[in-house]
Amino acid sequence: QYATTGVTDWTSSYSYSAPLVNMTNKDIIPSYAPNNSTGNNKVGGYYNFCAASAGSYCYGDGTSAGTSTGDATEDICPAGWHIPTSGSSGDYGVLANAVYGSASDTSDSVAVANFRAALSIPLAGYYDIGESRSQGLYGNYWVNGRYNNDEMYKIRVRYNTSEILLSDHTGRRYGISVRCIAK
Repeated sequence: QYATTGVTDWTSSYSYSAPLVNMTNKDIIPSYAPNNSTGNNKVGGYYNFCAASAGSYCYGDGTSAGTSTGDATEDICPAGWHIPTSGSSGDYGVLANAVYGSASDTSDSVAVANFRAALSIPLAGYYDIGESRSQGLYGNYWVNGRYNNDEMYKIRVRYNTSEILLSDHTGRRYGISVRCIAK
């Protein structure tokens, strides 16, 4: 339901309790981005964490279901799949260790290229207040882990600095990508 309802009012909202999703055709990697040789590749949808967690982790303001403590208990991934877990022993940490021999952040260009190739991930940027931003420069992906009351963990792959941040975090209100993996 959260992946298909298409709630898109990010124009004036910093909502934690509304499951905001953006799936419009304008969400593309622009042709001038350094990582985009073909131009205008669609990058998929953007989800705030309330939507990514299928409503199980929303701001507990009394007007919606969900909570603002702990990790999400649900996600929008299909049966048999889940949003990756966080930390060096989490899903991305295990993959990073297999791909470049370390489960920590890296700024090695070969490691970044191998990590991106292993996942086939686009650098989709993020979505905030009516705008797609940083397409072709950053790949941001939710993971299921709470940083604090306002922020959740994510991974971020940066093209321009050849960097992988496995324990990055961002505000739950931002629209970023969801990459489901098999359980």
